[in-house]
Amino acid sequence: MPPPATSASADDKPLVLLAQPLFVDFAAALEGRYRFAVPADADEATAAEARVLLVPGLKEVTAELIGRLPALELVVATSVGLDHVDLDACRRRRLAVTNAGGAFSADSADYAVGLVIAVLRRIAAAEAYLRRGRWATDGKYPLATKV
Repeated sequence: MPPPATSASADDKPLVLLAQPLFVDFAAALEGRYRFAVPADADEATAAEARVLLVPGLKEVTAELIGRLPALELVVATSVGLDHVDLDACRRRRLAVTNAGGAFSADSADYAVGLVIAVLRRIAAAEAYLRRGRWATDGKYPLATKV
């Protein structure tokens, strides 16, 4: 994550508060338009300025966290679901809340099918068999269920 900006022009950039550090460093692509801070590192003045809370992963967004962000207008979750966001607290504050929607649906389906094939064909067990050198001592790994 980039360090907090300090120049006068940087102060003109909107502040995006990160609920936790990003898994993927896409902040570099956005730092020309936004400043970033993490609540644990943000002082009260910084937290008071944040209008957007970006929630990577499933970091919990509680009423207490929302209460510490008086200028907050928008909560953006990078997940499909919103179970980790206190939606009642967001409604009380009239905050806009958004998430990734169905963005991961096709990938999740592909991953699920891949896991089914891996289990039926016992791919992980066969790989462990090879890595332990059992191929040389015990012979070929037995065939698994045909898909």
